[in-house]
Amino acid sequence: MADATATTLGDAQIETFLGAHSVGTLSLAKDGDSYAIPVGYTFDPESREFYFRLGYAPGSRKREFVEATNSATFVVADDTDEGWHSVVAEGYLEHVNTVEDLAQHRLPGESTSAADREQDIPFYHVFDAPEESLFALVRLDVTNLSGVAETTDRE
Repeated sequence: MADATATTLGDAQIETFLGAHSVGTLSLAKDGDSYAIPVGYTFDPESREFYFRLGYAPGSRKREFVEATNSATFVVADDTDEGWHSVVAEGYLEHVNTVEDLAQHRLPGESTSAADREQDIPFYHVFDAPEESLFALVRLDVTNLSGVAETTDRE
């Protein structure tokens, strides 16, 4: 009989897992309401920071929640060949280039700045963005990073 248990991932295992993935779920809160969205990311193992490219359409709920959230949670999970793995990051969000600044850093006709492209963040589209949408680079300043992996004990 096999029993599944969880083991803690070490820093190197967390970095390997995050490096093998490109999408996770960013959870935000505002006035007692929660809001979670799938986003593409890149992870900097040296600074232990995550970077997201977030699209803001006019009247975006996402922008409201990003600006109101005191502490955000970001989760990457996957059913790997070895079983389920997940990494949870908690921290504070900061616009690296704000929506207002973004227009100054974009080339005419482009929706992202050179700084955004340099971060190598995959675009994650659920639906076509309105033409008025702008993309902002957002950093998660991580205060807590942990990971767990499913292990199976065979008797």
